[in-house]
Amino acid sequence: MLGGLVLLLAACAAPAPPVAELNASYEQALARTAPLAAAFEPGGPAEQAAFDRLQDYFTRLDPAAVRAKTAVVYAPQAYLNDTLAAVEGADAIEAYFAGTTTRARLLDVRFLDRARTGADYYVRWQMTVEADGLNGGQPVVTYGVTQFRFDAEGRVLVHKDFWDAGTGLYEQLPGLGGLVRRVRGSAHPD
Repeated sequence: MLGGLVLLLAACAAPAPPVAELNASYEQALARTAPLAAAFEPGGPAEQAAFDRLQDYFTRLDPAAVRAKTAVVYAPQAYLNDTLAAVEGADAIEAYFAGTTTRARLLDVRFLDRARTGADYYVRWQMTVEADGLNGGQPVVTYGVTQFRFDAEGRVLVHKDFWDAGTGLYEQLPGLGGLVRRVRGSAHPD
């Protein structure tokens, strides 16, 4: 959800890993965390508590909240893949999100709805970002879906975002945004 903003807000300083590498790390994380995954009672108190903590974490995310809450929300062996980067371990996830939040005036993610299959949840969300150099400093609103897998304590084991970084972020950058819009426009002629 937010991890890709680190790359964006740092002016895409580091190249994204190859897609095959991201996919492989995701598949490995799914296999590695399967024995640890908890299947909560639908609508039960454990499920609700896990989502309440998660929503609280992503509501108006800032550096202090990242430092205070990441270890409560993410398991020590958690995996994050935002389609642009893969990060393993709660400490590394904390550093990733801390870098993101220091570059944004506003990062706010609202969960809209969720569906469950087995021990995995798929959450549809709306993210609002405000940052200098992004969309002329005006808010950018984008939508996506994230797969979450939790451990028995309700901490995130797997966080895999499925979203369009091209329209959600890259189109909002000066220079690069015009190129992305032209490429997208050529793929969908009027």
